[in-house]
Amino acid sequence: MDEEDYAWLEIVNERRRSAGLRAVKQEVFEMLMDRLEKEGHAASQRAGRHDVPSIDEDAVCCICDDGECQNSNVILFCDLCDLAVHQECYGVPYIPEGQWLCRRCLQSPSRAVDCVLCPNKGGAFKQTDDGRWAHVVCALWVPEVGFANTVFLEPIDSVASIPAARWKLGCYICKQRGAGACIQCHRGNCYTAFHVTCAQQAGLYMKMEPVTKDTPNGTHFTVRKTAFCDAHMPVDGDGGDSGDSATPSTTTAVAGAPAGERKAASDEKVKTIRQNMRKVRKLLAERRNSEPSQPMVSVPDIPPEVLATFASRLQVQKKGVFIKRLQSYWTLKRQSRNGVPLLRRLQSTHQQRKEQVTLPVENDKRANILLEQLRYWQRLRQNLEKARLLVELRYGRA
Repeated sequence: MDEEDYAWLEIVNERRRSAGLRAVKQEVFEMLMDRLEKEGHAASQRAGRHDVPSIDEDAVCCICDDGECQNSNVILFCDLCDLAVHQECYGVPYIPEGQWLCRRCLQSPSRAVDCVLCPNKGGAFKQTDDGRWAHVVCALWVPEVGFANTVFLEPIDSVASIPAARWKLGCYICKQRGAGACIQCHRGNCYTAFHVTCAQQAGLYMKMEPVTKDTPNGTHFTVRKTAFCDAHMPVDGDGGDSGDSATPSTTTAVAGAPAGERKAASDEKVKTIRQNMRKVRKLLAERRNSEPSQPMVSVPDIPPEVLATFASRLQVQKKGVFIKRLQSYWTLKRQSRNGVPLLRRLQSTHQQRKEQVTLPVENDKRANILLEQLRYWQRLRQNLEKARLLVELRYGRA
């Protein structure tokens, strides 16, 4: 029992005393809560679900839009909203044990948040230094914005340093002006503006690459960010060294190909981009007009006949009313914990199932290594137990 349990049970007992009923003992409360957890666990197994959100094996990071991962930079999934992010992209240097929640689900699970830098919903959020929220990808691309801690990538700071002219720019993708801060095309003499998340959903060319510069004070490492509108984006995926060289006529050139074929390929690529742009505009408009959906917390539903079975063995006055109140309290407590079981041993089972879903097949080798280590420690424990018995026999004879 924790402080919430003690407070709830005290309130219920006060009401029962005022009604002339005997109070419910703490031992009975603990037994019933334990039974509810076990019955809920069994109900979830019978229903074919394991209190684990479905994981898309082909999911990509919503920040960098890449599905590749390494041992030191895996893709994490939020246990509440299924957000997929790389460790490095979201600022998670160490994989947490047990449940992992993104910052939005951890600090604002029941209320949708808005990005201060764009009008789009959903995605990977972090809080700003003034208590607002912003997309991590927006903070990465807006030049004036940064992170107070570059390891954990939070909080997002310097939002106040964004010039007023940037706030007034209108996004040519979603057709909204003054809603967030836009960035502009890197093509010389092109002032087309767009929101970072709008450009990401439209599939515009956006690339970050490390750059080393040798200076008298030593070598400095920086990041070069290049983004183009659909009219100037490189269609072969190579942006060149500067925005001036990124035009459809130059970037589609293939060595040895006739000029007519190059122009036809360029026109076809631009046509595809324009069609995709219309689809994105329609999709963004639908999302703005729809209500933001909140992640649903999965709590097992215990059948009434099961409740009646173990309630029949309970020696409590008006036990039917008490069981209903207790079940409601248990459900609310599970929801406040984002569906995580209250019993520690069931939490470990919950995590093991999640790992079985998320870990790739190649980790079977690691499992075999851990199994061998477990067998070694078991043999060592048995040998130590034998040694202890021999020592006891030796002192017994003496």
